[in-house]
Amino acid sequence: MLELKMEDCLIHEDSCNLVSVLRHEGLSTITLTRLDQLVTKDLCGSGFSKVLVVLKSLETLSDSRDDLETLIDLGLTAKVLLWFEAVHDLLTSDLQKNSAPLLSLTEAFYDYFLLLGQASLPVSQLSVVLLQLARFAMESQIHFPLRLEAIRTFNSILESLSREQRRLIQNDQNQTQILAQMAAALLTVGDYELQVSLSEALCRLTPRKDREQRANQWFCRSDIISAFCNIRDIDFEVDCRHFLNFVNRCLGDQRRVYTFPCLRAFLDSMELFPPKDDKLEKFWIDFNLSSGCVSFFIDDPQGFLWGSVHLLKEEVDHYSLQVQQDGCTAAQTVLSVRLNNPIMHHNSRGQTVELKFHSEHHQDLEEAAGRVFTKAKSAPCVRQADGTVQVSPSAAKHGGRAYSRKKPQNKSHLKILPLSSPSSEEDSSVLKAAGRSTAEFLFDQIRNSTPVYDSGVPVEEELDISQVQAEEVGGSSSLLSKHVSSSDRKRAAPDSGYLSDQTEGSSALKRRAKPQPLREDPNSPLTECQQHVSSLLTAVHQHRLVLLQRFHCSVSDHLNQLQENSTNLNSVNTQILSFFQSEMQRLGSFCDEHLQRLISSETEQPPSQ
Repeated sequence: MLELKMEDCLIHEDSCNLVSVLRHEGLSTITLTRLDQLVTKDLCGSGFSKVLVVLKSLETLSDSRDDLETLIDLGLTAKVLLWFEAVHDLLTSDLQKNSAPLLSLTEAFYDYFLLLGQASLPVSQLSVVLLQLARFAMESQIHFPLRLEAIRTFNSILESLSREQRRLIQNDQNQTQILAQMAAALLTVGDYELQVSLSEALCRLTPRKDREQRANQWFCRSDIISAFCNIRDIDFEVDCRHFLNFVNRCLGDQRRVYTFPCLRAFLDSMELFPPKDDKLEKFWIDFNLSSGCVSFFIDDPQGFLWGSVHLLKEEVDHYSLQVQQDGCTAAQTVLSVRLNNPIMHHNSRGQTVELKFHSEHHQDLEEAAGRVFTKAKSAPCVRQADGTVQVSPSAAKHGGRAYSRKKPQNKSHLKILPLSSPSSEEDSSVLKAAGRSTAEFLFDQIRNSTPVYDSGVPVEEELDISQVQAEEVGGSSSLLSKHVSSSDRKRAAPDSGYLSDQTEGSSALKRRAKPQPLREDPNSPLTECQQHVSSLLTAVHQHRLVLLQRFHCSVSDHLNQLQENSTNLNSVNTQILSFFQSEMQRLGSFCDEHLQRLISSETEQPPSQ
């Protein structure tokens, strides 16, 4: 009877009713085993709708601490990790590695891991979850946005932990081993934003006092070690930019991220400005080889978020690189990228992005643009009569997309630059995550007792996904509007300093994909004014929250520093006291010894005549 009820809920994709059935039947080994059987069976298909329903039901159950603790005691974490292992195998196979249902399913697992991380899992189980996420982030065969989301989830879980939990994770031997793999991956991942996220993970899992020692184990050059140790948590995004720019330059011809300071940027005739942050001294443009895009961050004065623009190789119709002479200024190199479809910024849209650089970077820009946009097919340069040097467009289709990210906030936490990345396949090999002894133990604990079903399950109806999600796996692009998200998820605790721009469910995606229709209602100006006022009030409220968070975290950090200094001082005092006690004992022994010798010598002297 239980099986029939559960099957009916899954067929109708009714997660609420499934929760009711599970609570009515009671959370037990039997109900969890039956769920495991249904999920294992569905993972042999291609739609994965039943797995999504189960994850949604578990999410609802986990809202109750008692239910969550019961599920964890019954071995839920191990089963979820086994399902995730099956997803990994599908993502690295050639059959459906980039299918939209599989990508949505992976995102759902990230969401649930984030929930588990915030639910005070036992550290031993939490460590396994983190190891699996790190493994995903460094797996070159996995769809690129999923890799970036994996490491974002990793960092967000770490941020949500208590100080004691983080200390235990930092001392876990498996985590220590994975850090070396992350440091090595910095050199090969080929995307600046993924490099930032890996650097964040290294900093979060390495106490400040241990960073120099760890960096000596990770990096072979003293200047790179010094640059890493110069990253300060309070100015993470600025210091990390310096570190990564330096590392990428050091790699020379082997680098997979080229970065250049931009003079001016335009979307058609509208100028795009860099983020307004006094500590960001230059307008940086990143050419990412592995993710196949040119990316940069822009200011969005009307919103709480930074804008992020990605020019994807799959959607670029053609590009040109020209040297322009101007009588008033020095020669400039202009990269002009024509997109197949327009992108939005504020109320304007355009299909041509123009980036201006100092002409001294021209040769390096030719190489970087050629490697990002044309891969092996490099078009020859043609010198025109007016002195313009133009690169012929590649035959391949490329592309562009606009995203939004949070502006930097929270001075006392690791400040994170806006993190997002387009899709691509990485064409360099990355060391896979090692040190899975804890994970293997947990997997082996239940693998023998978990039935595995043969394939042959009827293909479920694919999930209703938006056109945007289809585009991320190679479909055509549509008009994209700027997106400001207040999602409950996105790999971050409330003050983490960044949001994800990956998929947020079909409804959110549809809202992002469709351009807003023009309103013909005569009352529309009033409605728009109300929306502007509402947005303004929301922004003011968010700004106040940010200031309060900064103040709270600043005070907390000072108190923590004071406590740490006090602990260090007590330790020094203890050592000094121990030293003096030891020396006093030695001095006392010395005096006693000489006193005994003196007494002995006096008793041995013959009596005087």
